[in-house]
Amino acid sequence: MLSSATRIVGLYSVLATAWVVGSDRILDAAGLGEVVLIQNVKGTAFVLFTALALWGFLRQEFQRRTRSEDALRSTLERLAQSEADLRSVIEKLPDAFFRTDLDGRVSMASPQFAREFGLTPETVIGTRIADHYVEEDGRAKFLAALEDSGGEVRDHRMPMRRQDGSTFWISANAYVRRDPAGRPIGVEGIARNTTAQHHLEERLRYLAGHDALTGLCNRIRFEDRLEHAIARAKRDDESFALLFLDLDGFKEVNDTHGHQKGDEVLVTTAQRLSSALRNSDTTARIGGDEFAVLLEGDISVENARAVAEKIIDSIDRPLPGLDLSVSASVGMAFYPSDGVDAGVLLRCADQAMYRAKRLGKNRLELGTA
Repeated sequence: MLSSATRIVGLYSVLATAWVVGSDRILDAAGLGEVVLIQNVKGTAFVLFTALALWGFLRQEFQRRTRSEDALRSTLERLAQSEADLRSVIEKLPDAFFRTDLDGRVSMASPQFAREFGLTPETVIGTRIADHYVEEDGRAKFLAALEDSGGEVRDHRMPMRRQDGSTFWISANAYVRRDPAGRPIGVEGIARNTTAQHHLEERLRYLAGHDALTGLCNRIRFEDRLEHAIARAKRDDESFALLFLDLDGFKEVNDTHGHQKGDEVLVTTAQRLSSALRNSDTTARIGGDEFAVLLEGDISVENARAVAEKIIDSIDRPLPGLDLSVSASVGMAFYPSDGVDAGVLLRCADQAMYRAKRLGKNRLELGTA
């Protein structure tokens, strides 16, 4: 597009050429080309005509520029207002807004974002988010999620580290920012602190497989472990033992001292059980005052019996703060001699445990397949 100066010069040149050439020919044809007065009038008319034409053109150009400047000023004012509105919204957001460049450096952030990371609004700008990932490959995972989802992620959860070293969890919705040509220039998004939700979900997952009181496996998780133990033993041609325990005298503790003391006894029993076993053994509270133990590792009947006797001795000890004591009646089933499926082994160990109770309690009885 031609500039204003070029258009003005071009117009002047065209007009001047047309006037000089055209007027001289007309005057020569009329025989007036040598008349001084006529030449003076012609020159004056040319000046006036071109001045008028240039005035009109320049007036139009100045008006156009004024309109353009007014439009630009209006646009800039609207942009400034939009920016102010955006910042006002961002400052009031309960979640953390962030904008970064391609290197992950923060170029814009809400006060909540700064607070979440233990920074101030003044120090958060220029911060590298990569320095706050807990996981070494946290940034790589985030960028991979963006790429895999076409440049936008929702509910991307990750642990982050504050300036003071404490850890918290966030859920981020983010997208890749692009320039008018479509080239990526950074990332923008909103992150929500989900630490409480994360801990709750972790707790629920834990409780799905553990007893809330003792921290041992619950019945569901124990039966799952038993099924896996059978599969491994069958594959490797090995043996294992299943123990069922019921506390003797527990009802008297509850009746005499109340359920709170009863719960304390159950916790103590769980601790004594765990201390008597290997880390590879599985211990569970089946319900009430019943416990179960899975002894794996191609254990022999003799070794399993020795472990059961050790458990009985560890439980049959004075209880802190109580004048009553409890003991354990234990039944043992052995794979594969007492059964090759979970149901049979559980029934066998359970029956052996009740036989131990009938025969005097505080003792071990082996299953009879």
